[in-house]
Amino acid sequence: MRVLIFGAGALGCVVGGFLKRAGVEVSLVGREEMISAIQKEGLFISGIWGNHHIKGFESSTHIVEEWKDKFDLVVLAVKSYDTEEAMQSICPILREDTLVCSYQNGLGNVEKIAEYVGMSRTIPARVIFGSRVIKPGFVQVTVIAEPTALGRFEGGPEEGTVKEIVKLMDGAGIPTIYHENIKGLIWAKVAYNCALNPLSALLDVPYGKLLDTEETIQIMKEVITELYAVAMGKNIPMIVPTPEAYIDHLFNVLIPPTAQHYASMREDLKLGRRTEIDALNGAIWRLGEELGIECPTNRYLAYLVRAKEKLNLSV
Repeated sequence: MRVLIFGAGALGCVVGGFLKRAGVEVSLVGREEMISAIQKEGLFISGIWGNHHIKGFESSTHIVEEWKDKFDLVVLAVKSYDTEEAMQSICPILREDTLVCSYQNGLGNVEKIAEYVGMSRTIPARVIFGSRVIKPGFVQVTVIAEPTALGRFEGGPEEGTVKEIVKLMDGAGIPTIYHENIKGLIWAKVAYNCALNPLSALLDVPYGKLLDTEETIQIMKEVITELYAVAMGKNIPMIVPTPEAYIDHLFNVLIPPTAQHYASMREDLKLGRRTEIDALNGAIWRLGEELGIECPTNRYLAYLVRAKEKLNLSV
């Protein structure tokens, strides 16, 4: 199988590196600093999955015309706000049967990809391992909560086709499973991110501290209650069936092991980068409006993060 990793950042490099190490033909597209370092010295991966040095990538900072009709699979690992631009770049070189896997956070990515290639060629993923760029050419796998899950939305690729990719990734050393309810898994991760990320970023505290005040506890409860109302309106098969059960799970099961963890959104704000708030709380607010469901807490959190982005960018 020939695979294109579009978005060779922390996650993309880990996926591309492990696939290449397993003998898959992998091409990378990423930013200049990262691609230049990989071309000169190769890719170094460290962390909880061991230390690896992988060379021999075909790589570029942009789509290469000679790649036309080459790839069986594209792993899209860009930020949610870059999905459309990425697909516009990729589509001219794709075959009519090339699959695209959304290896991303938030809501709306799968549907946006499907606008370009059709749902029958679009594979959703719930990614829940963490990685970071140490410096160009060096990435580190920091944590894994559960295996990456791949699946299919209605009208998606054949189950057997998705399971072949699951086998490929899992066999390469990236823990990966097939899940029948991938949409429910994605929404569960979005619930976690919506409740924790903006508060951690805006208040500059780790997740555990959000359980220390009545105010943050109430905000998290409201975020989840609104999200579940929207999910019910959209007939999403949630993994945890009720908002009350999810809130209990969040407070007593999910937050304690990650109590010292800060949201990556916090780093985005500190570095003056755009966040993915529009694919998280902003998406819940937008979908709620479409359904006639009020989501004031998600709306105001989205407002605050957007305001912080603009203030940081204007400095």
